[in-house]
Amino acid sequence: MPVDTVEVTSAHFERENSPKLANWAVFESGREKLCVPPGWTSHLEDDGQELVLLPPNSPDSTERVTFTRFAKDAPSLDYPSVARRLATSAFSRFGEAAADTLNQLVFPHDFAVERNAALRKQGKPYRGYCLVYVDNRNVYQFRIVLAQDRLNAYSGSLVRDIFGNIYIDGKPFVEHLNQLQQIIHLH
Repeated sequence: MPVDTVEVTSAHFERENSPKLANWAVFESGREKLCVPPGWTSHLEDDGQELVLLPPNSPDSTERVTFTRFAKDAPSLDYPSVARRLATSAFSRFGEAAADTLNQLVFPHDFAVERNAALRKQGKPYRGYCLVYVDNRNVYQFRIVLAQDRLNAYSGSLVRDIFGNIYIDGKPFVEHLNQLQQIIHLH
């Protein structure tokens, strides 16, 4: 199976200090922080392992941002396969997925698998983004599922604003010290 690889030779990061983002709600899960627009609520699922953030006016809970951290406590595990399996099963609650991409992201000391998909549930369109990030200690799974009409009504990129405001150990996940080196298109 042919695989396309993109070498990343330079990157430019901008942190937006928008008043719009200043009012966002901050939710913490251990050493991690996730920020979302005002009015969102949180709860834990999977015996307290998964932090779930729900937007206002989302009665069926289909729209959500989730976060889970797993310790890398089995050195013999094939963590690239684990990450790929978590990313490919991230939207199993949806019967249909289109415009579906799966990429491996290579960083200097760690890697991630990301999935981006157009989803549909009961005829309503959604957008799904999943990132499974693996460092030397943990496997992190971030999932964002939002209705297409919510994304269209937002000024800017809601997924990018949520993802750009994830903090691990007090540092922005997207930062200069851990620059992306390669993008490998898996499908």
